[in-house]
Amino acid sequence: MQGLSRQERGSRSRSADRGPDAGGGASPAGRIRISPVAVLAVVALCYAAAQLLLVSPRFALEWDEAVYASQFSGNGAPIAFHASRGWGTPLLVAPVVALTDSITVLRVYLTGVSALLLFVSFRLWLPLRPGYAVPVAAALFAGCWPAVFYGDEAMPNVPTALGAVALTALALRAATARGVPAGTAVTVAGTVVVVSLFRPTDVTVIALTLAGALAFLLLSPARRRGTLIAIAALGTGLAAGWGLWTADALRRYGGVAERLEKATENFGEYRWLGGQHLRALDGPVVCSSQDTCGPVPVAGAVWLAVFLLLAAAGLASARRRERTAAGRGDGLTVLAVPVVVAAGIAGAYLYYPSLTLPRYMLPAYGLLSIAAAAGLLRSAGALRRRTAPAYAVACCCVVVGGHLWVQASQLLDNVGRLMPGRARDVTVAADLRRLGHGRPCLVYGWHAPQIGHYLGCEAAGTPGGEPLPATPRHVAAKAADGYAVIVVYKDDADRGAPDLASWPRHRLPASGWYARVNNGEIDTGVPPGRPYDEPGL
Repeated sequence: MQGLSRQERGSRSRSADRGPDAGGGASPAGRIRISPVAVLAVVALCYAAAQLLLVSPRFALEWDEAVYASQFSGNGAPIAFHASRGWGTPLLVAPVVALTDSITVLRVYLTGVSALLLFVSFRLWLPLRPGYAVPVAAALFAGCWPAVFYGDEAMPNVPTALGAVALTALALRAATARGVPAGTAVTVAGTVVVVSLFRPTDVTVIALTLAGALAFLLLSPARRRGTLIAIAALGTGLAAGWGLWTADALRRYGGVAERLEKATENFGEYRWLGGQHLRALDGPVVCSSQDTCGPVPVAGAVWLAVFLLLAAAGLASARRRERTAAGRGDGLTVLAVPVVVAAGIAGAYLYYPSLTLPRYMLPAYGLLSIAAAAGLLRSAGALRRRTAPAYAVACCCVVVGGHLWVQASQLLDNVGRLMPGRARDVTVAADLRRLGHGRPCLVYGWHAPQIGHYLGCEAAGTPGGEPLPATPRHVAAKAADGYAVIVVYKDDADRGAPDLASWPRHRLPASGWYARVNNGEIDTGVPPGRPYDEPGL
């Protein structure tokens, strides 16, 4: 903390010399100046408020959330945990789900956590970018609809994105500082380890790209020691993070090769997904094909173009200042490195063997926002010098207002699209609870993880909207072992599973939904004692 304070004091004195070029943060002498830290705190509070107001705290869980929340739930058995998942999210929600199964409490808790992470991760940038550029960058990221949508979700993407923002700041501070504090390397390595618990492949791409970007600083003798320390810390963190992953692979899957095989069992061929990501700018949250993604949204494309242009403007202005000012050129480095890291993680998902999801781009948005904020403030400053200040303020309001309007409309559209289906899962679970079933229990079929979590049962899900396949042997074996097996589906989706015909069929009050329940009383033809094999997700 003392090293942090010294850096901040030094950065504040440097910002006084830089004037408006320091991210738009300096103000004339005698003018009342609000602390950038206070502005950043307000941004974090607004981020929390947006989640509470635009995404209801009563928004029910989706498939992945149910799996994560069930691992340490006090409500019942954990749902099968796929090999591709990390333990960061279950550990994050464990303090809440161990005590209560309330969706509202979980949402409010995650809202507070995400707002705190936003504040802390961008706060680390203030010694590097004094002034208001950092709060503006936080606001740009917090205004993106996936950041708000997933802020209170039990998902790994927002912690990963904000972890990338924090990690890049810490590594840059280590590389560019004149004297590297003893704890900096430990903090960098620890951040890598923590983020790897959420998405180890993401943090690998981020750390390797960050190390590559920092490697150019080795050409400067003044920066060489700090850069070597930062790169070594990144490597140490990756080794420790993957060491934990390997230990988990040996414990749960019998080896690294076995876990990798299970983790990638649903992958296809690597292919270019740039067009898919453009179509997914406004949702849906899962974009599996051109039909489900829809056309490229005009508003979303304009928003992305402006966002990238602002980032380019920030880099260009930093380059011009470096050419005209004496010094080590930290301004360009501080903006260029996060842009390079953003390009690395975005590229990893633009050429990818699986589905297209808007949340995959959150780390790139968070890192690009640093340069975009600098570009916005520099453009506003240039406009203010050429025109009346009112015009500069008006242009900033148009850009920021347009950003918020586009993102808010897309957020509300996605929430409105998903709200009825998620609420129906809660209703179906309540209907099944009234119907009654034995314990232990397993839910199989449509939306099984969500419904199973609400009932405190194990779960094996099948794709919603598709006919049920022939009942897997591990599901039938559960009934033979004395489990109450509950099959949930809609309409006649059980027509592809004739082995279920002898199971009692119950029509649920939820429109069109049915359940077949075997309380262990019907012979499934499968011998008991067969191990439960995790279904692929």
